[in-house]
Amino acid sequence: MQSPAEKASAIQGKPVDGASTTLSVSTSSDDNRQVQSVDYSLSGAKLHILIFGLGLAVFLMALDMSILVTAIPLITEKFQSTADIGWYMSAYSLSLCALQPLSGKLYANFSLKWTFLILFLIFEIGSAISGAATSSEMLIVGRAIAGAGAAGLMSGTLSIVAVVVALRLRALYTGILSSMFGIALICGPLLGGVFTQHVSWRWVFYINLPLGVVTIGAMVFFFNPPSRSVEGDAIVDRIKRLDLIGVGVFVPAIFMVLLALQWGGIKYAWNSGRIIGLFVGGGVALIGFGFYQSRKGNMAMIPPSILTERTVFLASITAMLGMPASTTLGLWMPEWFQVIKGDSPVQSGVSLLPAMLAQTVSTIIAGGLTTVLGYYNPWLLAGTALMSIGCGLFTTFEVTTSSSMWIGYQVIFGLGTGMFITSPLIAVQSVLSAADTPIGIATVTFFQMFGGSLFAALSQTIFNEQLLKELMKNAPSVNIQALLAAGTIGIHKVASLEQLPGVLQSYNVALMDTFYLAAATSAAGFVFALWLPWISVKSKNLAAGVA
Repeated sequence: MQSPAEKASAIQGKPVDGASTTLSVSTSSDDNRQVQSVDYSLSGAKLHILIFGLGLAVFLMALDMSILVTAIPLITEKFQSTADIGWYMSAYSLSLCALQPLSGKLYANFSLKWTFLILFLIFEIGSAISGAATSSEMLIVGRAIAGAGAAGLMSGTLSIVAVVVALRLRALYTGILSSMFGIALICGPLLGGVFTQHVSWRWVFYINLPLGVVTIGAMVFFFNPPSRSVEGDAIVDRIKRLDLIGVGVFVPAIFMVLLALQWGGIKYAWNSGRIIGLFVGGGVALIGFGFYQSRKGNMAMIPPSILTERTVFLASITAMLGMPASTTLGLWMPEWFQVIKGDSPVQSGVSLLPAMLAQTVSTIIAGGLTTVLGYYNPWLLAGTALMSIGCGLFTTFEVTTSSSMWIGYQVIFGLGTGMFITSPLIAVQSVLSAADTPIGIATVTFFQMFGGSLFAALSQTIFNEQLLKELMKNAPSVNIQALLAAGTIGIHKVASLEQLPGVLQSYNVALMDTFYLAAATSAAGFVFALWLPWISVKSKNLAAGVA
């Protein structure tokens, strides 16, 4: 039998599908297993095609978080299901968020290639069901299935990058891929408006199918790393390491907390028995989950040795606090353009181009500079600072705000978002072993998604409460129920010419007040980022070690 060194000698330098391979051994946090991993690097056209396919996967996953906004009015008209509006959005986001940690364990214990493809196919199946829905219930089920598959796409994409790209170059490629996430969040309403106005609302979901073929093709033909070997490699041992009991406690806990936040003050009063019950149930379940995880040790779904590592912990908290700014812009800025400036859904998407372009440029530049200089810290600090400043500037918007102001402020914000979005993900890769990288990436991704979902719900509450308060002050004679039922586009039809200035002023105040929360969370993220250790990505050359 060959020793690991002999095997490495046999493999090193021999191309596999035109790729460079090197065998190495690393230790996983899961019971100190020895994982024989392969540093499988790609270059040239094959790398670029794979990155393009992965970028599409990230884009589609994030697109489904925002594209539905402009399609909801037509969907509710089709199914006569106004009461289900909240579920159209939350069915996807709840599954996406709650199953993030499990995806990390799947990637750490099973084939990276085939785990990614299976999860992506689940996402595609959910999209097909949603597009073909004949009832509101069928649409909700499709959205939940799509979210379950999407839960592993971001972490899987970055885990693949960790295999095919050296750590010193990872920031650049991670930046390119992560920029797809931010772009999708911002341009989702634009694409949703195009499909609903010119094709059909069903193409909001169907668009994932033809584009998904590109991703599947790139993975099948251009990502073929040699298999790795793991101690205790029997399928039963792998399943045990998934910590399914922990999953069974964690998923309902996250569902209850997020549902309480999404329903509170909107569908049910905050002091209602249903909301209190969800908070109590979710809190108790999370406490139980934490206790169980501490007993499981490194066999836990989120191993304490990974989560309590200083860089991983601080990067996760920073990611959670920074993400609300990006979510808030994508959620509320299109509303501001449509209500205050009278833009159509498509026009409001075009108006967000300054933030989108600035984010794309700064993401790539920050990734390139991280590659050259070796440190992610400057861009993480600058990014959270600029996001906080940008959100603060957004709060100064008035009904009469000029285009030069909203363009300039978006550029400031976009530059910050681009610098921030990849840095926490690079941070965890600089300190974790090859075998633990997928779990670390999934952990940070979970905190990002949870932060976005958590503060999106809180911003919705701020908007609703502030809008009612401002309408009673600025437009007391308007029929508030009719105004709210009319939706964004119907405001000008419900309010009279005399009432309209007060209505617009009320909406402006309520919409911009949501950015106070985003400014505060970004500033808090800056504080946590200050404590991150300065570790050069040039000092290590890790690969994720999963085939």
